[in-house]
Amino acid sequence: MELAQKVKDDALANQPLIGSLEPIDVLEKEYAGGQGVDGFVAKAKWLRDVGGFSGLRRTRGDGDCFYRSFAFAFIQRLLHFNDRPMHHFIMKHIEDTKSLLKQAGFDETVYLDFYGPFHDLLVRMHTTDPHVSELNDADLQRAFNDPETSNSIVVYLRLLTSAFLKLNEDDFLPFLFTLEDDSAAVFEGKPPNMATFCANHVEAIGKEADHVQIAALSRCLKVSLDVAYLSQNGAPPETPLAEEFEELHSAEGAAASNSGSASISASGGLEVPGSEAAQMRRARDDPSKCDIVHFEIPGAVAHIDIGTLLFRPGHYDVLVSAPPPASPEVVIPRAGQQGKQ
Repeated sequence: MELAQKVKDDALANQPLIGSLEPIDVLEKEYAGGQGVDGFVAKAKWLRDVGGFSGLRRTRGDGDCFYRSFAFAFIQRLLHFNDRPMHHFIMKHIEDTKSLLKQAGFDETVYLDFYGPFHDLLVRMHTTDPHVSELNDADLQRAFNDPETSNSIVVYLRLLTSAFLKLNEDDFLPFLFTLEDDSAAVFEGKPPNMATFCANHVEAIGKEADHVQIAALSRCLKVSLDVAYLSQNGAPPETPLAEEFEELHSAEGAAASNSGSASISASGGLEVPGSEAAQMRRARDDPSKCDIVHFEIPGAVAHIDIGTLLFRPGHYDVLVSAPPPASPEVVIPRAGQQGKQ
């Protein structure tokens, strides 16, 4: 048993904290030929062919993979953000998160040490200081593969998540009653309490994140994101799915109803005529479809979307969307050519 753990630890130590961008096809190849993984292969194909993802960045599977993936996706999104007013708003909001930690009772001398590397990366974006090297994608990946920098950012996000949960306990405490047995065991048969949960499952290094932590960090940083579940069982039953096809179906159906052209289905819902609606319904009912859980900030006026993380049992990576197709070139006929064959 100890030997098996040592082999696993050695393999992890040789894995980058954040990997280089790989084509999404590596997922299908990873599962191809395995025993009992047909469902995974089909879902991997769905991510490419229907989900619209073209790439993957692997994160080291050390229990901190959610926070590391989130942080990388978040900073990279800010790096490529062209809306300067929104960029300044987010930067100011991140600066203000230090007061949240103080309010939650964390020692300032501790959290400032972990905030430093996070802040150092952020101030290198769009800098006009000639003495500061402007951040780019290659620098960002190098920084996230530096253990001190990367792990400091992970710890800061863990502390932020814990602070937000404690300060908004009434919103999140009911979710603690739905925890799996191994997570619930920390309460030793007593009713769940937020302080114990945060100490054991949020602040502790190497502890995996679940729906509660993701929702809290998302709201805390005013960030929306999707999580795609590449697993046999799909998303946990208590998580709300981001059913884009169903939302489109409802919206189109309502519009058609207003124009008097929609019919009523056997279940009482509106049906949208046409091949596009049929395609939506097929996609919704596709057994190989990955569940997508959307984390959004309720009532937020300003927030940014950082994209999609990929969840496989016990692990998170970063998914990269395919670029939108180029618009067809518009050819304007020259004078005198109009109407010629």
